[in-house]
Amino acid sequence: MADRSSEAQASGGRGLAGLGDRIRRLRTERSWPEGELASRTGLGEPRLAEVEQERATPSLAELTAIAEALDVALAELFTDAAPGPAAVVLRGDEVPTVESGGVAVQVLTPRSVVPGMYAARYRLAPSETGLRPVQHEGHDWLYVLSGQLRVEFEQDAVVLRPGDSASFGASVAHRLLAPGPAPAEFLAVGATLLAES
Repeated sequence: MADRSSEAQASGGRGLAGLGDRIRRLRTERSWPEGELASRTGLGEPRLAEVEQERATPSLAELTAIAEALDVALAELFTDAAPGPAAVVLRGDEVPTVESGGVAVQVLTPRSVVPGMYAARYRLAPSETGLRPVQHEGHDWLYVLSGQLRVEFEQDAVVLRPGDSASFGASVAHRLLAPGPAPAEFLAVGATLLAES
């Protein structure tokens, strides 16, 4: 993952080409002026303008805020490719890596291939604090590829090593961190269970 990220940065963010256009299109489809999306994300109009005009590469936190404000999956910001009738294939060298604050993420589910589900590959730099605690609807599944991943819950914690996995209800506050000397690389799959009609 590191090599691909470095290549993308060296080429001026080639992996994020078209990101600004997609954000602007999604915003205008909702008839929102720049100020509306800026307000909903907390980015500020100058920063949002830089992102939409692709004069700046947004951080992972900014992309997450934009996706949440637009009520779309994070993956929808990265591709216009609609799911095919049988399968959607993402080639490894085509998946952009977004890095911010010691976290690198590759979104592996284009658009909403399966409604309510996402999959991503993460690399988390060693840290004593890790990511801020989060909680959300649905369930999460984590699978460690390399390094050590500590998952802290409100009153419990577990350390996962390569080949280990954990499944849990994501409505419980949880924090992820890499306690070892090396980064933790892991897959994360999340699903929001849809109510039966």
